[in-house]
Formats: sequence, C-alpha cells, structure tokens
Amino acid sequence: MLDNIRFLSYPWTVSPESSVHYPIRAAAKLTGLSIDTLRAWERRYQAVTPLRAERGRAYDAGHIRRLVLLRDVVDRGHAIGQVASLENSELEELLAGPAEVPRTPKPAGAGQEVSDGLQPVVAAIESFDYATANAQLGRLAALLPVRELVGEVVLPLMRLVGDRWREGTLTVAQEHMTSAILRNLLGGLVRLRAPSGQPPRLLFATPSGELHEFGILAAALLALASGFDALYLGPNLPAREIVAAAERTSPQAVVLGIKTSEPDPVTIEELRLVASKLPKRTELWLGGSEVRKALPSVRGGRVFILEDFGELDVHLARLKTGSR
Repeated sequence: MLDNIRFLSYPWTVSPESSVHYPIRAAAKLTGLSIDTLRAWERRYQAVTPLRAERGRAYDAGHIRRLVLLRDVVDRGHAIGQVASLENSELEELLAGPAEVPRTPKPAGAGQEVSDGLQPVVAAIESFDYATANAQLGRLAALLPVRELVGEVVLPLMRLVGDRWREGTLTVAQEHMTSAILRNLLGGLVRLRAPSGQPPRLLFATPSGELHEFGILAAALLALASGFDALYLGPNLPAREIVAAAERTSPQAVVLGIKTSEPDPVTIEELRLVASKLPKRTELWLGGSEVRKALPSVRGGRVFILEDFGELDVHLARLKTGSR
C-alpha cells in the first residue's frame, strides 16, 4: 500500500536545507524520473541546470525539489515544454488546481507511452515471444524507409526497453532479447540494401567491459540508411580485436559506443589502445551522451566525439562528401 503513495511536493528523503549533492542516478531514484528523461528535460527545455562535478552531473536539494514539481505537473496532463520555464511557485499553483487532462493511473513501468505501431512489438517482448516481436519489426521495416524506421520505431523501442529495465519492469533477459531482435533487423536490412559499388565502410562495436549495444545498433542502421557499408561487430570487443578487424577491412571510421557515464580504467585503457593502433586513415568515433568524459584520456586528430545522433549525421555527411 505504501509503495503506491507518491509525494506531490517534495521527496521526504531530501531536506531543503541540505548541502548534499546527488549524482544523476541518485537524482533519478529520488524523483522517480528515468535518467534519459532527466537528460532530455535539461537539454531540450533547460528545466534545471545541474552542477558539473568531477564525476559528472550533480544535483542539489533545489534541483530535486523542482524536478519533483515538474514531474507531478506533467503527470497531471501538462506538457513539459509548456511548464519547464515556470517558477516553482507557479508549478505549485498548477498542482493546487484541477488537472489539465484527466488521466487514468499508469501501470508500473509505463513511464513512457507506447505508440500504436510499437504496441505489438512491446507486448511480444513482455511475453518473451521472440518470433512475434521479430515478425512485427520485420513488418514495420517493410513499410518504412530505414531512416524513418530508426527514428520512429527503433529509437523509441530502445528508450522504452531501457527505461523499463531500469525500473525493474523488464528483465535483463528481455533487454538481451530485444538486442538480438534488433541485430536480426540490421542483418536483414544489410541483405536487402546491399549497396552498389564500393561505398564507404564503417565498423561498429563497443569496447571491452561495455555490454550495452543499443546505441551502436541504431548508429549502424542510420549509417546503412545513409548509403554506408555498416560492419557490425557487436558489444564487449577487446581493443586488439577491434584494431585487427580495422586493419583487415579498412573502414573510414571505427564507431565505438560507450553507455556508462563513468568509464572504468579498463575501458579507458582499451580506448587509448584503439586510438593509438588504428590504421592512419581510419578515424575513431566515440558515441554516447556521456562520452566526453573519456576525452581527456583519449586524444588525437582522428578522434571525434558524438554525443547524439545529430552529430553522427554530421560526420556521415562529411565522410560521404569527402568520398566523392
């Protein structure tokens, strides 16, 4: 019973006078918001401006209070884009008044709405029905251009599965099954869209210790949609294997995804090794919203940081223009 109680104005675990600063994972737990949602609210709407500590974002009690207010206002039907600029006192007034749109309570783990097109895929993943999820994604792939498929199907599915895994409403096994289905989707698209001639090649992987592959899967699909030859090697690949593959296949760039906000020393050392040993003509692209934290340890004229898919598109266009 107590688990269903939601505190509307302030999380009881944080004192307004507290000088403690909370990392993003702690802020997510205190506010009930996913890490992806926190980042999106900060970047798109400037809802809060966290401090920049040595180990990443840091939130004080004021930030937590404001995020909880925004969370509850959004839950009452207001769009975040319309309320993110309001003062706290204005948010409290909205909470005191009637809800903007009557809503039925969301079930656990339903922090993100599922589009009609994705509903059958998500339902199949929830029930461990690999064949149905695979078939439904295949149907969508046949209907949509690849770039639209990535933007409207693949990325929303990745975010939803990631959020629900963090909330505990989807298991690690279901996340792994989703990765397997998306790898199959990529393989099918590679077969169907075999490029003519010798298009520029990109190699996709994650370094040793990095098990999350959603980012590089999406990046490989976007590269394929842009006319590149996407060589996908998967997650958790030792640096020497990445370098050996690059030496044999001569890609224009090696794209490595890093999900964690705090790369461990092993990962940093692996990145240094890749950066130093890649063929001279091969660039190294490091992708991930938190990857810039690895930059002081991984330098070089051929190392590029891609914090989002917009930056990936910029570099894809640069390579494609240069290859003509």
